[in-house]
Amino acid sequence: MAVKTRSRTREKVLEISLGLLNARGLSRVTTADIADAAGINEGNLYYYFQRKEQLVEALFDMFADAMLAVAEQRLADPADPDCYAAYQRDWFRLMWDFRFFYRDLAALWALKPDLRDRLATMNARGQAAVRRVFGEMQAHGFLVATDEEIDRLIANLWIVSSYWMDFRSLSADPDMLPSDLAWGYRQVEALYAPYLTAAGKVTQRGAAGWDEGLG
Repeated sequence: MAVKTRSRTREKVLEISLGLLNARGLSRVTTADIADAAGINEGNLYYYFQRKEQLVEALFDMFADAMLAVAEQRLADPADPDCYAAYQRDWFRLMWDFRFFYRDLAALWALKPDLRDRLATMNARGQAAVRRVFGEMQAHGFLVATDEEIDRLIANLWIVSSYWMDFRSLSADPDMLPSDLAWGYRQVEALYAPYLTAAGKVTQRGAAGWDEGLG
């Protein structure tokens, strides 16, 4: 029973930490803030995470699992253009759920520089998965591009997807809102739009409305 209680408390701490970091940013949340929000004293928090870096690494583990689940998911019906729109929306929900990782990369590397190598490995797997999705789009007549064009497209998609939140927070309201996802969604759409066939343009059934209910 004690083990289960400790496990639930640890999960609660991680959930609360993620919410605070998403809302305030990595540099504006202390372990004291987290302990207070979790309803425990800071000494008890140290039982689970002795340093902020350990807590961030545990959240990164959650992010890694979620990212690869999104990237490598099986498409419901590759012949249906709507499944590609759903695939992209899943990426943006991931970005929202773990937005502090995308928005606060500079602070993250300063706190945990060793996470760079892990992220590079995750990115390689994610890009391979996206390449397979583009292959399905080509096979079903939704996209026309050479191998070289797809290489460039995936690289640019990764750059924009990884940094649009950081850019948006500097050029607009620093407090990211669910409505900002529609802006980011359109930036990504603009990258692959030139390669879509007439049938493939159905995959661009935009972000309007799908971000409702994100908190």
